Amino acid sequence: MAKPRARKTCTECSLRRQQCDRQLPCGRCVKRGIPDKCQLYWEGGRYDPAKHRAYPSKQRQLRPTPPVNRTRGNRADQSPGCGLLPGLAGPGAATSSEAAEVGQLARSNVPCPRYVFTPYEQARLRKSTTAEVAGGNGINLSIFSSTASASGSGAYATAAAHEAFLQMLLPSLDHIWKLVDYHEVYLLWYHCCYHGPTFRSELESVIAEQEDKTTLNVSRLHLRWLALLFSIMAGSLTCTSDRRLREWGFSKSEAVKLSMQWYKAAISSLNHGEWTSDHDMYSVQAVTTLTMSAHSLGRSAELSVLLGAATKIAQSLGLDRLDYKPALDDIDENSSKAQQDRVLRRELGRKLWSQLCVQDWMSLPFAGSHNIDPSHFTTTRPSSRNHLTMEPFPTTFPTYISYGNYLFDIAKLVVQHRKAMLQSTTPFTKYQHVLHYDTQMRDLATKGMPRYFHVVEPVDALWPEWVHWARSSLTVCFAHKIIMIHRAYIRQSFTNPVYSRTRITCTAAAKTILNEAKKAKDLDGPIIWIDKGFCVVAAIILCLDIFHRSESDPELATHKDLVLECIEQLRMFESSVIAVRGANLLTEILAERGHASFSPGLRPQSIDSSKSWLSVLTTPTPDESAPGLPGLESKSKSSAELFPPQTGFSNEFLFENLLGHNTTTRSGE
Repeated sequence: MAKPRARKTCTECSLRRQQCDRQLPCGRCVKRGIPDKCQLYWEGGRYDPAKHRAYPSKQRQLRPTPPVNRTRGNRADQSPGCGLLPGLAGPGAATSSEAAEVGQLARSNVPCPRYVFTPYEQARLRKSTTAEVAGGNGINLSIFSSTASASGSGAYATAAAHEAFLQMLLPSLDHIWKLVDYHEVYLLWYHCCYHGPTFRSELESVIAEQEDKTTLNVSRLHLRWLALLFSIMAGSLTCTSDRRLREWGFSKSEAVKLSMQWYKAAISSLNHGEWTSDHDMYSVQAVTTLTMSAHSLGRSAELSVLLGAATKIAQSLGLDRLDYKPALDDIDENSSKAQQDRVLRRELGRKLWSQLCVQDWMSLPFAGSHNIDPSHFTTTRPSSRNHLTMEPFPTTFPTYISYGNYLFDIAKLVVQHRKAMLQSTTPFTKYQHVLHYDTQMRDLATKGMPRYFHVVEPVDALWPEWVHWARSSLTVCFAHKIIMIHRAYIRQSFTNPVYSRTRITCTAAAKTILNEAKKAKDLDGPIIWIDKGFCVVAAIILCLDIFHRSESDPELATHKDLVLECIEQLRMFESSVIAVRGANLLTEILAERGHASFSPGLRPQSIDSSKSWLSVLTTPTPDESAPGLPGLESKSKSSAELFPPQTGFSNEFLFENLLGHNTTTRSGE
């Protein structure tokens, strides 16, 4: 049995799920006025979930054993109290008068993490496992195919091979806890697609039933819950620093391999769990959590398809119809546990729906259309609450939903801008809308910004640590969205004085993004894909500006230095597809500028991008056969989009409309 980790966080901060400075007494306990309670030891000498958790782990409620005569193809007959939250749909969870109100979430009662096979299934699994896995180490098994059948001939053999391979992919329990802990503290504020304490409770209950406490046994675990676990681990491994990877015991090359394999394992678990036909919340949570790893791994196109399916599942679960109802959503200190669980489930549904909206709407400049119409759902935004008791929090205090709610407002403005552009008929009225929404976005970035996100506001010691990271991300995000509003007129703005406002605005926004990236970063902070993706967009804008300046222009040297610094920073992230492709593209663009002898304003129309820049599309990336990362399968990427949809630059727009391969620009885009 592995030796328990020495406690460093005090019990009071642990109860509140807050960052502890690990002093005795810690700063938070001093500020709370309870320095005498600051200690590293639980009352009674050991951790007791019944005493020390706001949501005690109750195995009977959390994970009841399903009937053994249930067939693998019919998982809809789960016990009422089974799922993400204990007892919500079970006896006492809602009165008969409330039943109709809760009905829209009835189908979202997710299955338990544990799946019990029938005797027939168990016999087939035992018979097939040895024969299929003994032939090799499992690496070459075709278990990640989306066409793998869950029924019919060979179904149980496929399930056995899949289970064996998943088991081989899992690290020790100590590593799993480190990855889960990291995601909850460092990444969950960004996407908020699952409830941290609930997932930890589920993981604890799974481990409690195992004899071996050093590793997680995937045997009979619910596949869609397992998909969520793999997506959480993939996100942690992708977004953490090299220093922390070494601290955890992962080499860089191993981390690159595992992050891709865990990403694939999440998807294969969904497919083997028949997620598209048997709908539950775990599936939606797993897919939305994959956004933390997919883009950096070069799987943006695949993620777009998964998000589309997750949106349909969310609608089938009623997550788009969670409007505010006082009888269901109001809660106070006297509310029962069942009421708290009900509110928690409804709030989680709102968070998931909000995240799906943001992912859809932020891709609008890239895709040209969106799947979720703001007028076609009634779900309200998640409310600010204590994430343990569900009691309302003052809106002046940052909680896990704060960043997501603000991002929702930004994304919604992107949709409104697109709608206004489509309703205009002349270049004049279209550009007037550009200028109008430019002002709207700036107002949202100033007047509409919560006080705790303003960079000039002092940081309260009681605020979560992620507020620092959120401020930096919002600075980059707002500057990028200003560029997206002007997107259709960027290239024209360098030659047509009518659109000079766009050139000035986009150049300033690009410098804001790159200067923010230059600032000293928290070495322990998360590395989120937009930090690199939006930097590439900003550098491309400055490259365009460089092409339209003479050698004697002092701004040319300033902008070129910013681009070179950006390339240097991107080169540091060898495991990120976005960084590798971005650095290659920017290097090619600067090379074109260096070889040119031209008059400002004329060169971009004669660039032969088909012979140079387009070759970046086939540049090996970390998930293919990048230098220093052996053992990864090489494959053609000739048709792959260069960057994630949320960057706003598709290959067609980037190479034809923006960089000048085609001299005509569709201003209606």
